Amino acid sequence: MYKLFIFAIISLSILTSCSFNNPLSKKANLVYLDCPKSLILAPGKSLTKDKVNISLKRNYSVNCYSSDDALNEVIIELNYQLDISSSNIEPIKTNVDLWIFLTDKEESKKISEYSFNKSFDLPKSTEENKKLTLEFNDKLVLKKSEYDQGVKIFLSLN
Repeated sequence: MYKLFIFAIISLSILTSCSFNNPLSKKANLVYLDCPKSLILAPGKSLTKDKVNISLKRNYSVNCYSSDDALNEVIIELNYQLDISSSNIEPIKTNVDLWIFLTDKEESKKISEYSFNKSFDLPKSTEENKKLTLEFNDKLVLKKSEYDQGVKIFLSLN
């Protein structure tokens, strides 16, 4: 009886020390990749529409990753902010398009183009030079083969 008790304790400690993967687990493993070079196009860094000045802040971030679910795709995630200043007396609804161009490394061939429409309501302006900052997050999906050849990302407002 004493030997059976010791055997049970040793067996239990060996089983708990081993790490077994749960075959029913739904967790997707992400592989983070080095992101390509990205630039804001100078003519498209700001625009003015209906007495509203909109500019793309320089402190944006780009994250690139791939998941086990889609090995042949790379997801490029952009986190950026828009600075908005308005001199309108009345509230106004405005929209802006963020254009994203992907080119090859040498910038000789456009691989793809994305456009994200951002619409927002602005309250009436009560102070001069008051800026409103809005944060956005967008994702692009690119083929792994195109990503592996090398790409550059260009951002612009329209």
